[in-house]
Amino acid sequence: MRPPCPAPIRTCAVLPWLFLASLFLAGVAVAQQAGGAIPLAAQADGAPIERVDVVLVRGSDNPARDQAALARLRENMQALVGRGYSRAFIERQLATPRGRLGVGQISHRLLPGRSPGSLAVVIELDTAMPTTAMGAQGLLAGDARSFPVLYRSDRAFFTAIISGGLGAYSDLNPWFGNPALFTAGSPIARKRPGRAPGWTEGYTDLGFAGAAQLGDTPFYAYGALTALTSWSIGQDIYRNDTRTWTDLERAYAGLLYVDPETGNSFNISAGRQNVTLNDGWLVHFVRGNANIGKRGGTYLGPRNASDFSVVADAKLGPWTAKAFWIDPDELPSIDSRASYLGANLRYTFRPGLSVDATYITVARSTGSLIAPGGVRLPREGLNTYAGHFRWERPFGADGFWLASEFAYQDHERFRMSAHAAYGLIGYQAAYLPWSPSLSYRLSYASGDNPNSTSYNRFDPLLSTGLGNWLQGISFGKLTSNSNLSVHRLQFNLVPMPTLNVTFDWHILRAPERNNLGANPALSTLTSSDIGQEFTLTGRWAINRNLFLQTIGSIAVPGKALRNVGATRNWTTLQASLYWSL
Repeated sequence: MRPPCPAPIRTCAVLPWLFLASLFLAGVAVAQQAGGAIPLAAQADGAPIERVDVVLVRGSDNPARDQAALARLRENMQALVGRGYSRAFIERQLATPRGRLGVGQISHRLLPGRSPGSLAVVIELDTAMPTTAMGAQGLLAGDARSFPVLYRSDRAFFTAIISGGLGAYSDLNPWFGNPALFTAGSPIARKRPGRAPGWTEGYTDLGFAGAAQLGDTPFYAYGALTALTSWSIGQDIYRNDTRTWTDLERAYAGLLYVDPETGNSFNISAGRQNVTLNDGWLVHFVRGNANIGKRGGTYLGPRNASDFSVVADAKLGPWTAKAFWIDPDELPSIDSRASYLGANLRYTFRPGLSVDATYITVARSTGSLIAPGGVRLPREGLNTYAGHFRWERPFGADGFWLASEFAYQDHERFRMSAHAAYGLIGYQAAYLPWSPSLSYRLSYASGDNPNSTSYNRFDPLLSTGLGNWLQGISFGKLTSNSNLSVHRLQFNLVPMPTLNVTFDWHILRAPERNNLGANPALSTLTSSDIGQEFTLTGRWAINRNLFLQTIGSIAVPGKALRNVGATRNWTTLQASLYWSL
């Protein structure tokens, strides 16, 4: 049976959904005129910081001093670009300029970054408020209006974490109309969905985070402890039972050293925390945990902290180094006991231009790689070597950016030669209304050639990220960045600083017909044509406490899927509202 709208896409099948979604998002843009911020540490924690903007929100009667303080603050805060977000860490970083500048109040808020999943940190300087007038703030200092901040001074910061989320979801023809085929043998699937399942999800995340200076030294201790309860009600794409799960989410402690003269730093942390490397091509915090099965929150995705990880990073002038050990919190039913040991070294020529190199090894795993003939090869001992660069304003061309990365894999115990790469070019017309940007990315991850004397299928490690390395929100449930070549066209609009609207078009193809290691239904492909997916995403920071994400996507099966029984287009509609105090 041919799908109702086979590739190439019939305009009638796509435009109504995109039109309705565009109307909704346009209405949002018109209705909301006030500023806001991405709320909740649970949503932002670990997300890469794409840019840092430092603004003077209110000046004093000494403009020259204000501008000098603003310039110094901008210079100091640029070191945050590329780091993973942590509220406690940012607050500790701001405590140093608060004391050194000696003027006014410094705070921060978050906005959506240009790339989905990234953040823009806005540092706000208010020099009209005298430093001496501030004193200690927070509930414990008698300032109830500052709650959930418990205590804040130039030497310490403690806050309560009170956040959560609610979501409503509906998928039309999930698993391309054939869930029995694509979920067969899955230990997660309990009851296969019908043609149009609908369900709701929610979670609450409660706990504490803070940082404090150790005496008069340039050392700071910081950490966080939260417990998260998630639930799901209704038929989702795997099961239909009502379920709830409560467990620790974040539980980590760290030690930070910052040289007060040079800004050079050393930072080490350990525990349940989020870890991301660059843009998530090899390591993304979402893969640190699982949000399926009995844990609930399949689409809301509240759990991201690894079971245990140790991360150390250092900055010395233009050089930054990062070392990590990650033990993901996998579901017990599919736990491969995997752990990853890695290091990254980066050199920044100037803001916006950097190169870095990465090494990652699978230090432990009971999982295996599948070679032709059903031969199972140990995953433990797999090594990855990668080189990456990102260049903003190449050759002085305003608005353009380039990025590329290449990775090679071998193995300690058998012959393996796998590789992956991507190249990206983008342009943002910041001078036009809504700051439109357009980018094109070609990515490639090798498959296993059965005629080769070595194993060739690239292992995606901990690669993912909505709007970035999840290559299609629906296709991402069937494919990974292995044996996959993808053309991605991304168009982004910023109707206002608190609202981003992004359109993604993915065209997926398989380099090899041998696809062992993928979904069992796709272990042998009859065509390289996997399919196409069209996705419209809205990210709206309604105010400092609410963040809404809406997604509408249509995945169209290619010949490879149609030949094994994918009969229909897979449409998903999602609305997720995140909140925090």
